[in-house]
Amino acid sequence: MELKISAIIPTYNRPQDLTNCIQSILDQSVRPDEIIVIDDGNLNEVPLKSKCKQNGIDFKYAKKKVPGVTQSRNMGVRLSIGDIIFLLEDDIVLFNDFFEQIIQTYKKHSNELIGGVGGVIHNIDFSKTEKRILRFLYQIFLLTGPHEGKILRSGFSTDYGQTKSPLKGVHKVDFLPGGGSAFRKEVFGSFQFSEKYQTQSGYGQGEDKEFSYRVSKRYSLLINTKARFYHYPAKKTGHDKFIKGKSFVLSRYFFFNECVKKRPVDWIYYIYAVTGYLLIRTCILMLSMKRTEYDRVKGILSAVKEILFKRTKLKGI
Repeated sequence: MELKISAIIPTYNRPQDLTNCIQSILDQSVRPDEIIVIDDGNLNEVPLKSKCKQNGIDFKYAKKKVPGVTQSRNMGVRLSIGDIIFLLEDDIVLFNDFFEQIIQTYKKHSNELIGGVGGVIHNIDFSKTEKRILRFLYQIFLLTGPHEGKILRSGFSTDYGQTKSPLKGVHKVDFLPGGGSAFRKEVFGSFQFSEKYQTQSGYGQGEDKEFSYRVSKRYSLLINTKARFYHYPAKKTGHDKFIKGKSFVLSRYFFFNECVKKRPVDWIYYIYAVTGYLLIRTCILMLSMKRTEYDRVKGILSAVKEILFKRTKLKGI
């Protein structure tokens, strides 16, 4: 029996990016049965809706009043009919065999308890000297590690495409990337995205990692590096750097405290990592003297203050 496929795309005021994403779905060698767009913004017109229907793809559109990527994903899952649920972002463009690679992975591992399969970003560039130095410093402070797709004892992780020896082929991992992954529908009977990892503006920070890591405790997660996509993130404003710095530290705090920590001594790893992150970003601020970096450091310090003085009251980022 063929697997039914649903593709969920939360979007917020990026009509051209959304158009490019949907077009890349239409160009797939294996197309989904339905596309579900959850709109947190003000789309005047839903792009390519009629073209999707012409190609036999059911198109569902839902608008939310309150922005929030985690609620959008949960809503999209509730509206979906697929056996495999693809969770995409509106600023990605898929290689034309992305769906095919993911579905083939499910079929090849049909005798295993696979909960989710993910792909990798193709256009990450770590060739620049400053990025290599940053990666080296991050490894020293346990903000990243040598093995992609793994969660560290500090609560931080090694993301894909950020090591000297990136993964090739299909591998079992601890978490999946949020912008290009697919889960079995049955997974959502027990798991959903936590709203704790969402800022007041609706921006999600680490919610995809936290969700898939919880899933990995019951199901296996696989990454297929042949399933590739481009990521074209929108430029953020200076104010966003404050939110970014604060939410980065708080989200790792929640994740470490609820998912990773096993013994009190493990706090040493988290404290060491956050201290290193603050030192690194402070050095970058002193070298660049940019307002955006100043905002980021302020955000980090704000998060540390909340953790120290409001630890029992923290409910979200």
